[in-house]
Amino acid sequence: MRKALIATVLSFAVTLAVVVGNRMSTEAMAVVVGVVCGVAAAIPMSLLILAVSTRRDRYRSDWQASGYPATRSGGYPPVIVIQGGNPLGNPMQPPYLGSTVESRPRQFHVVGED
Repeated sequence: MRKALIATVLSFAVTLAVVVGNRMSTEAMAVVVGVVCGVAAAIPMSLLILAVSTRRDRYRSDWQASGYPATRSGGYPPVIVIQGGNPLGNPMQPPYLGSTVESRPRQFHVVGED
């Protein structure tokens, strides 16, 4: 019974594809083929993403079950960086330039000028 149902559905789908394919223009057929190829290319990538995310969730649940604290950053302590300023420098000068850098006028060359 099941094999007969599968054969009937498959033959109906093939017959419908042939009838619709004969009546379509070349441009419409190109669009349909592009959509089918796009969906076919997206299925393996979706399965790969599903497998990786499932594995990551399983690893995370095993990590939490082992007694380690669950943190948002993955178990690393927070890192705080404090940058010091240049108290003797010019306040209008960028902080990466020291006070010993002398300024000189910039020279420009305009293309097409003699």
